Amino acid sequence: MTDAEILAGIAAVAREHLGWDGELLPELRLAEELRLDSLRLLTLAVEVENRFRVCLDPADEASIVTVGDLFAAIRRQLT
Repeated sequence: MTDAEILAGIAAVAREHLGWDGELLPELRLAEELRLDSLRLLTLAVEVENRFRVCLDPADEASIVTVGDLFAAIRRQLT
């Protein structure tokens, strides 16, 4: 899976499950800029896991602050 496909998949999840309609840039902070509270962050994590058929490492979850961090965590699981 290419980097572009991963970013497009994250964007699709954000649109479908969180109602995000802007451009999803790697530097965007999930809580602050995407305005995700704990429930919406959990929704994002679960739906990303379902879409990419991965299981995010609980140790990684605490360090996922930006879209880029989420991308990197998915990339690690896919390799």
